[in-house]
Amino acid sequence: MRSTVIRQLVEVHGADPRPESPGRRLLVLDPDEVGAILHSKNFRRTDFVRQLSGSGLLATDGTFWRERRRIVQPSFPVREPEAHLESIEWAMPGFVKRLGRAADEDRAICLLDEMMRVISRIVYRAVFGVELGPDEDRVSTFQPMMEAVGAVHWSLVAPGGKIDAGAISRLEQTRALADEEIAWILERRRSVDVGVDDALGRLLAAQADGQIDEKGIHDEVRSLVLAATETSANSLVWCLLLLDDHPEVAELIAAELKAGLGDAAIDAAIWETLRLYPPVWANERQAIENTVQGERTWELGDRAVISAYRLHRDPKYWNEPDLFKPERFAASPDGRWQPPHRFSYMPFGAGPHLCIGRNLALLEMRRILREFISRFHFEFEAPIEIEPILGIVMRPSSPVTVRIRRPGADATA
Repeated sequence: MRSTVIRQLVEVHGADPRPESPGRRLLVLDPDEVGAILHSKNFRRTDFVRQLSGSGLLATDGTFWRERRRIVQPSFPVREPEAHLESIEWAMPGFVKRLGRAADEDRAICLLDEMMRVISRIVYRAVFGVELGPDEDRVSTFQPMMEAVGAVHWSLVAPGGKIDAGAISRLEQTRALADEEIAWILERRRSVDVGVDDALGRLLAAQADGQIDEKGIHDEVRSLVLAATETSANSLVWCLLLLDDHPEVAELIAAELKAGLGDAAIDAAIWETLRLYPPVWANERQAIENTVQGERTWELGDRAVISAYRLHRDPKYWNEPDLFKPERFAASPDGRWQPPHRFSYMPFGAGPHLCIGRNLALLEMRRILREFISRFHFEFEAPIEIEPILGIVMRPSSPVTVRIRRPGADATA
């Protein structure tokens, strides 16, 4: 059975990454202190992500961030968790057909590619108001930029890391390619209305009112692609790897689906996957003035490193924290699961910048897993070789190859 321990993160977040001034980077592992920093006016997001992805929701703060969030928030209604269900259901037949074709042809597929394809079809329609065909793979245009962003990020946070000039150059080149795809998205959205309340449609309406310019729209689309595609696709792969290691959990899910008992087992598996493999494994906040927070004094320019990986595995809050135990997310008698501490579990961030698309992400992961598990059996090829790659997000090493079969098919045929 695969270990869920990520040795790189044990090393990187085993102690303060940079304990000496100037520009200290200090770990924050106490959930109370995490909450205080995330809500403090004395800390802001660092300028690092803004330099990489532009001034979109993913990287900004303050009044600028609030104004932009106000534009797109209505297309992600907090109290309507199934607001994007239509777009998800729209994408499912093409997803199932592609998998069925691979099963009938006994053809190995790259699981991550298939998850990226179906997630991108959902996101393009639900968030950008653009419909893609089942076999279209336009989001792969962003993949080199995502990998370049991750390489630059890792070069800075790794022990002894420093800025890699080559990685910066690759980022600039790949970002230009991604901007060509953004221009295509904008042209398509302006010419065709598919009838959904999408974030891009609201941004274009705001542009007509003078609230945002063309560069601002490009920044927001870039941020939304980074936040909404790779994170969910990677999490689905990690979840299926964990289910491969724990067939009893996969069998429980399949049995509940067959009996029509709902999605409780799927949801628990998703939440536990996000605990063990948080898509964004760390966040940083920078002190904008000298300040005291709790028992620690922060100097101007210090960075607070909030390790979701360490918080999610703190034995004070999680029993046997390195084990895959979805049952820990069973609902209480009132029907709701509560974390052991408000800031001990934050797969979608926390505080004012809680992920705007969390409902969409959870709903699409649930629906995709439901289709995948209820319709197919799957077998990974060389799963032991799949390791986490740490960039801005935590993604599996490639290729992630699987063979899928229809229920009842002979695996040796």
